[in-house]
Amino acid sequence: MWLCSMVLRMTETITLAQARAAWWQRQALAGSSKGSIAQVLGTSGWLRTLGGADVYLAARARRPGMTKRSELDNAVATGELRVMPAARGCIYLVPGTIAADLIAFNADDWRKSAEKDLGKIGKKLADVEKMTAPVLAALTEPLTTDGIRKALPAGSIPSFGEAGKKVGLSSPLPLVLRLLEFSGRIERTLEGGKLDTDRYLWRKTAGKAAASKNSVAAVVDAFLAFAGPVTVAQIAKWSGLAQRDVKPVLVDALGAKPVAIEGIGEAYLREADLAATRKAPAPKGTALLAFEDNYLVNHGGLAAVSDPRHHSIKVAIFGGEKPETVGEADHVLSRTIVVDGLMAGFWEVDPQRKGAVWHTFDAAPKPLANQLDELTASAASFLLDEIGHAKVFTLDTMDDVQQRADKIAKLRAGTKKKK
Repeated sequence: MWLCSMVLRMTETITLAQARAAWWQRQALAGSSKGSIAQVLGTSGWLRTLGGADVYLAARARRPGMTKRSELDNAVATGELRVMPAARGCIYLVPGTIAADLIAFNADDWRKSAEKDLGKIGKKLADVEKMTAPVLAALTEPLTTDGIRKALPAGSIPSFGEAGKKVGLSSPLPLVLRLLEFSGRIERTLEGGKLDTDRYLWRKTAGKAAASKNSVAAVVDAFLAFAGPVTVAQIAKWSGLAQRDVKPVLVDALGAKPVAIEGIGEAYLREADLAATRKAPAPKGTALLAFEDNYLVNHGGLAAVSDPRHHSIKVAIFGGEKPETVGEADHVLSRTIVVDGLMAGFWEVDPQRKGAVWHTFDAAPKPLANQLDELTASAASFLLDEIGHAKVFTLDTMDDVQQRADKIAKLRAGTKKKK
């Protein structure tokens, strides 16, 4: 008991404001990050792609001078950034240097799941492996999945028949492609050279994936680098790892240091980041954040990055039927305004007017209002003129964007009437 109380007293305590200041800096939202777009995004957090335009918005928030989509697309074309399964097997934009670790991180779970499904129809992964040769032979150039299917000789990928259909394996080709991807023999690249799609080209690589000595430690270390200080529960939620497996990696493999965040509890960060966390300046500036931005969702939800005065405000939730309060929500459907590190309101592209609308929880002083007019107009122009649309994710539509814009316009109109 005495030893436990001593350990608790020795753990450094920081305020939530200090933690938030560190997150702001690590997320490259302070506007001071230097280097190429690939370097900035590689160190400030992996971005979800989702098949929509918001991967570009997330990049612009961290590189405000980005005016051309090609700045991001070209980094993928050169391999500096990769689009691939990352945390929880979801598709992220990641630095090319982490690719081997991510392949190893995801491969075992995928194999176990695939073997279980194949077992239901009396097949094994060895049966799928036999089908990889014709696929590799067909990839004389990058091809879509449909392109590969058309290029294959008849009968080279035999159907699993009715038994396969019953367990969702009507065609073995997706399994063949994933097996090749997780063995490092093929990789995804962008169809049409653009990130705002969930359709990919598959291309052959130079060979099998490089060995990863400790992929779990590498992935957790990457998250600590751009999200620390962060709790064990938050690491587990982001990575898909069990909480019981996270702490040994933090302490034994990475030597991460515990801190106590007031109002949150025990969190961890890399020892090399401890001094910078203590000295991180208070967040300054205004950022227009994308849907599901890392700054909003990495630390247990919106409460950690919003003023308690606004925690009772209800917001629409991605994947949820009913609105939730800012203080309780893990996710938010609307694109978000953050001022000096705190969530301050929402913005959206207004397709009908070829512009944008915004609303802040508190009435915006004239300088901030003028700034938001300028920032949102610039973001809308970038999306509509450079990207060609403002859809957030694959199933989003421009009609949905308009509906969200109309709701924000209504909120703002109501605020003006109250004045």
